Amino acid sequence: MKIKCEYCESMFDDTLEKCPNCGAPNQNVRRSTSDQPITIEGLKEWYAAKGLPPEDVTRFFIGKDYRGAKAFGIYKDENSGNFIVYKNKADGTRAVRYEGTDEAYAVNELHTRLKQEILEQKANNIKNSSAPTHNNYSSSQRSVKRKKSCLSTLITYIITIGIIGGGVGYVYTRNLPPAIGYYKCDDISYYKGKLLYHYDDDEYSWALYDTEKGDWVKNGGSTEINRQYKAKKYFLSSDYNSSYGGTDFADSLLYSDAQNNFKVNTGYYSYDDNIYYHMKSGQDSDWYVYDTETGDWDDIWGSDVPSDLKHQSVAQDFWYTPDWNSETQISDFTETEYYADYQEDLAREAAYEASHSNDYDDDDDYSWDSSSDSWDSGSSDWDSDW
Repeated sequence: MKIKCEYCESMFDDTLEKCPNCGAPNQNVRRSTSDQPITIEGLKEWYAAKGLPPEDVTRFFIGKDYRGAKAFGIYKDENSGNFIVYKNKADGTRAVRYEGTDEAYAVNELHTRLKQEILEQKANNIKNSSAPTHNNYSSSQRSVKRKKSCLSTLITYIITIGIIGGGVGYVYTRNLPPAIGYYKCDDISYYKGKLLYHYDDDEYSWALYDTEKGDWVKNGGSTEINRQYKAKKYFLSSDYNSSYGGTDFADSLLYSDAQNNFKVNTGYYSYDDNIYYHMKSGQDSDWYVYDTETGDWDDIWGSDVPSDLKHQSVAQDFWYTPDWNSETQISDFTETEYYADYQEDLAREAAYEASHSNDYDDDDDYSWDSSSDSWDSGSSDWDSDW
């Protein structure tokens, strides 16, 4: 929703803390409630603390731009810097619930929807467990049944122990991510004739060899290959063979990026007669360039950052230093408003987490008991916008 600035009367998003035109504070900023996480990472921790099933079961993808049908999610667009909350409906179309710069508000939107879904799933479990059952045994049949109860109980106990052990192993193996290595999925239309590589212990850490670029590119995988038991029939080997086509993934820039967890060191860089500052470790976000004409720093879009600076293995060659040196004759980035705002955000988050460190543990209504609760994402309303 747009509101009017009380000072300059320009219109801006009501989730922003400041007017983007004049910098005046937004006194009515819509903030997230005090009983919930305020960052994507905090929401991931809340999800894990509640013992919820894997994301491909609940269909809530936190920190991921999941493109498949039937999904709720939140992620940060590294190009625009916006946080996006979305729902992919049953037909695959996407409804965007929120897109803006307020991470706390965005997290609150998905967190509220997730809590609603948890309660609905629990209600379904209670409803199903309380459904009436019909017992048509006659009195004589019940008598025979009672006589056999001791033997049946012993047999059942022995069998149950075996089933529990086997069941735990079965559930564990079905949730394993794909093995590291090369894959060919010719019976999956999108991947037909293409070479894939799974590079990390995460079901979504896939690389695809782009024949037009002659290089490896990131790929989120798909539901057909996001678990080991699904992907194993497509597995080629953990080692490269020229018969696979493409190139050795270990020689790619993407491989070195993955080794560095897709991060680039913060600090100052000198590249093509320009001085850059990287404030956060994300590859292509939070980069700034020094304007020699104005004597000030300007923020730049990720798409405008030189490609060489987005890859740690290459960027380190361009004069990295973490701290400002007066001999460089450029201004200290830590004296800018950009840096001051960043430090304020860190302090605010730290204070919030310190004062609400026990909040998540008190929210027992949303804890999941895998032994008695079952999640049926098919019961969700996937045709509505939210």
